Amino acid sequence: MSEEEILKDFVGILEEHFPEPDVFRPRDISLEKFVYINDEELDKRDEWVDDETVEFTVNVGESLAEELEPLPTIIPISAVDASSASLGETNMGVISAIRLAIWKQEPEEKPQLFIYGPYLAHITPENAEFIYNYFRKEVFGTEKAKPPSIEKMTDRLRNFFERLGQRQASRIIENGITLWDGSLRGGTVDTPLNLLRESVKLANQNLNSVVGVSKHSTLKTQSGQRILAMLEYEPKACFKDVQDMINPKFVSQIVGRVHVVKFTPDGFSFRVDVAPPNHMKCVEVLKLLKGNCTFYNGYPDPLRQVHVHAYFTPDELISLQNFAVEKYHMAVLRSFDIRRHILAPFG
Repeated sequence: MSEEEILKDFVGILEEHFPEPDVFRPRDISLEKFVYINDEELDKRDEWVDDETVEFTVNVGESLAEELEPLPTIIPISAVDASSASLGETNMGVISAIRLAIWKQEPEEKPQLFIYGPYLAHITPENAEFIYNYFRKEVFGTEKAKPPSIEKMTDRLRNFFERLGQRQASRIIENGITLWDGSLRGGTVDTPLNLLRESVKLANQNLNSVVGVSKHSTLKTQSGQRILAMLEYEPKACFKDVQDMINPKFVSQIVGRVHVVKFTPDGFSFRVDVAPPNHMKCVEVLKLLKGNCTFYNGYPDPLRQVHVHAYFTPDELISLQNFAVEKYHMAVLRSFDIRRHILAPFG
């Protein structure tokens, strides 16, 4: 099956292995304030520290930043992101929602947005191993492994969904740039290195460059000091190629080259990993991206668009909770939130 077929049939895979629970305690969701919800930011908070950290062996502050001038050549751009959110607990496990967004921009055409989901998953101790290893073995061809805890399974499922979306985003354009959310680092707790390399290879075979933009990366010296303002005071769009300054123990897990980039003079700077096809250089890719994208506070707008359309809103999650209750005829318990029901009004 192709990536697109798996993405479209994802709901069927989950439905087939959806044990029907009797009791549901919905997650406490407030409508008092509008926020975009993606539990990845909670589920992976501890793992991000390890996955997105880069340690330098030299003083990167002494290297000069190069000005980032846009190239006028018009190329196709795609971007992808997935989100997940817990809907609540059952007497058997947890029910979660997952959604994927892919953005595509061809030269002289209107942007296209492809949405997959939201899909509901009921994760229990009985089906966790099947779901986890279905994606590892059958979809991505990696070795089977013991699944994580039920609490972590929602995020692992989201990650598999996003990795599928990344491959699909690389197939729908040629001679362009595919934007990923996060660094191009493999060998992490949720992404085997071979899986990442194969995804980048697929993109390069279509003559696409993969650009990973990280919102959470930590840059630090060998002594542990964090580097917070590498390009903050630069008055221009600029970048530094810092690949050769990285501690060798990190390099083997990174696909492509690591940069720190400030795409706009007044924007924030980001860690940007670039994996171009053989005939291109990373600098050329960054300049093409600069010339083909708009930016929001220095962040590529195509990525921002897929974040907006993949993330959940509070009213959507409440609707999905009601849908699950009706579909599976569950008895509903009261929602519980420690901040509201125990620590209020000080929580």
